[in-house]
Amino acid sequence: MKLLIIGVGGFIGSNLVKYLTERGEHEIVGIDITDDKLRGISGPNFTYIDADITAAPELADKLISECDVVVDLIAYANPSIYVKSPLDVVRLNFFENIRIAEMCMKHGKRLFQYSTSEVYGKSGHTGAYNEDHTDLIMGPSTKQRWIYASGKQYLERIIHAHGLRGDIEYTIVRPFNFVGPRFDYLVQAETLGGPRVFAHFMSALITGGPMYLVDGGNQRRSFTHIDDASAAFTTLIDNPAAINQIYNIGNPETDTSIRDLATYMMSLYEEITGVEPRNELIEISGEEFYGKGYEDMDRVPPDISKLQALGWQPIRDKRKTFSDAIEYNLDPEVHASIL
Repeated sequence: MKLLIIGVGGFIGSNLVKYLTERGEHEIVGIDITDDKLRGISGPNFTYIDADITAAPELADKLISECDVVVDLIAYANPSIYVKSPLDVVRLNFFENIRIAEMCMKHGKRLFQYSTSEVYGKSGHTGAYNEDHTDLIMGPSTKQRWIYASGKQYLERIIHAHGLRGDIEYTIVRPFNFVGPRFDYLVQAETLGGPRVFAHFMSALITGGPMYLVDGGNQRRSFTHIDDASAAFTTLIDNPAAINQIYNIGNPETDTSIRDLATYMMSLYEEITGVEPRNELIEISGEEFYGKGYEDMDRVPPDISKLQALGWQPIRDKRKTFSDAIEYNLDPEVHASIL
């Protein structure tokens, strides 16, 4: 099978290529505007193309016509961008993804679309998030932070509608906080806003800076080892039952509050390095940290029974998930840009 991975240079894409090339599975063509995270990944079944697909529709059309499955990973996944540049978010995360879906329909290609767990929205749920039954609850329009989740939700709905009409074969996945090697990027000490919580806490551990607890750090998240996520991809891509379905990829056993995650990462860091962290935990409002228009969500663990029914199971616990990520980011070449 020939896969086209759009956005291959990011955290999910680079790990997925590593996972697949090590197993010799599938012929892979990857396209992105950067290959920094692909360093050390190679194989006879992997070809990288350095190009901006949003500026090259003819190239996109050609590559899609030549593959069997399109894996669409392109998105802004950064709460600071949702708040500061909401129109850029919707242009990339919705309109560009719709264009890719339309090309898949044109050429009769299966689409493997990465969405987000944020489509479930705000708190109010009493049970685990279920792909086919849980309501999707967004915040008010004046909180532009929700433009990311709303765009992804609308994208899902349109792809689903085309699937009902027989226009496309698709699989949509909702990632729950993937963590591991090659994770996003780190930041300067005391930086406000920016990437996701692991990157902030890891940066603080390396630099000795503060660990900010947005709105007290009482929100809960479930974290998934990136290798478990890559294994889930192979389960879905190889199973015809996954066509025209939506799946959570997560690990409910790792559920923890952000406050507890801060102290947990400090403890693991000391165990791995022998250095006692002395980071200060500082409570800060979401608006002060990310900017006006931000709103957060409590989150309950995902229901993963639908994916488990296909034979997948997350096998890496919280300790393995975070120790692998921490050890990778202790490499001086990885974090040199912030030192």
